[in-house]
Amino acid sequence: MTPAEARAQFPVFERCAYLNAGSVGPLSRRSHDVMQAGLAEALDQGRGGAAVWEKAFASETSLRRRIAGFINVPEETVLLTSSTTEGCNIVITGLRLGADDEVVTTNAEHPGLLAPLIASGARVKQADVMGRPAEEALQAVLGEVTRRTKLIALSHVLWVNGHILPLADIKRETGLPLLVDGAQSVGAIPVDATVADWYTVSGQKWLCGPETTGALYVKEHERLRPQMQAYASTNHTDAGRLAMVHLSPVVVSGLLAAVEDFPDWGFSQAAKMVSHCRSALLASGAEIRTEANQGTLISFRVPGDPIELVKAAGARQIVIRSLPDGWLRASVGW
Repeated sequence: MTPAEARAQFPVFERCAYLNAGSVGPLSRRSHDVMQAGLAEALDQGRGGAAVWEKAFASETSLRRRIAGFINVPEETVLLTSSTTEGCNIVITGLRLGADDEVVTTNAEHPGLLAPLIASGARVKQADVMGRPAEEALQAVLGEVTRRTKLIALSHVLWVNGHILPLADIKRETGLPLLVDGAQSVGAIPVDATVADWYTVSGQKWLCGPETTGALYVKEHERLRPQMQAYASTNHTDAGRLAMVHLSPVVVSGLLAAVEDFPDWGFSQAAKMVSHCRSALLASGAEIRTEANQGTLISFRVPGDPIELVKAAGARQIVIRSLPDGWLRASVGW
């Protein structure tokens, strides 16, 4: 499948420049059709028959296998979730962190990771990576680590500026348990999740699946002691024993179709397009805080109120978003 053929699978591109996959990716025609067929089948034949459950289980198994292959981990180490936020909560609560524990993160984390860390009651230290060159991120993180540190929890790609954190270096230098928020990496850049102890996956963003879908990689599930359990975890002796939600067969089928359709050239195309976008923004006079050769998010600033600028761009059929600190962000997917 060529880039032009792949692009034609997304009807939204016929009407606008969609640059917000970092929030919610565009939906392909095939993912939509698969989900609509599932809803029609549920309407006509019901949702509780034995055949329905057998088909749903087969789809979940296929999706776990596909996501595992996508992030280069064994299938039995992956469980399905509703979001990266849920994945972060599963890990943080399962570690039973308390006031005597210290966690190192960064000052550029999404609430999906930061909020569970704060709720744990542990002492949370935030390495200052904002306003620094990407090459200084490693030392910023290491500078916060002490003998009391029990966990390092951070993003692979920072949601506010697109910078890639050096996971392998952090793990090698500290040897500490590592939880990674993969919301802005999986489907955007190549990922080998085995560098981490836990790695979350968003289905709705760069993978272009439906909302309320995701996954979690767990290197050794026995290390976690869940404080919440659900029916979804029953009869599992692998990472699936940590599952909290039963995903609708409809959204499972939609994400499976999206992952199946991810092209071999997706990552190289994304890198090419984000480089082009960054160059064009620089040429226009915009202020850019995203360095070259990082992730597929570009954070930039131009004169004007950010909220109104996003609305004005939308009126011109350009979909971007504003960030809490007043910058704008373009998410450039494959």
